[in-house]
Amino acid sequence: MNFKLTRFELGTYLLRLGLSAVFLWFGFSQLLDSIRWVSIVPEWAVNLLHIPPAFIVLGNGAFEVILGSMLAMGIWTRLISLVLGLHLIPIMFDLGLTAIGVRDFGLVIASLSLSLIYKSPEKQTDLQRTL
Repeated sequence: MNFKLTRFELGTYLLRLGLSAVFLWFGFSQLLDSIRWVSIVPEWAVNLLHIPPAFIVLGNGAFEVILGSMLAMGIWTRLISLVLGLHLIPIMFDLGLTAIGVRDFGLVIASLSLSLIYKSPEKQTDLQRTL
């Protein structure tokens, strides 16, 4: 069994684990202290879903914990990173050009990039393993 990682493999693993850590942190934060997050739930989300902001926060927290865990475990990495990246787009636009909005822009780009470049080790060719 070969445990040597290429730079590409190491980079994608670090990107995957770093993103999962961010989503898990925010997800658990929303689940454990949802009151702190209620104030940033946009009015359009409440009107669209017809549920209280606290429930939106809890649902979003559960969503981010579940998908963040799947990302950390490498389950459906391309699909999960795509969904998480798309999930952040309305949040990013709602926050606008603030420090948090710009941070979310970086997370969107990182998540979408991972969905485009990730290949499971079983699907890589010998050439890709050496790059």
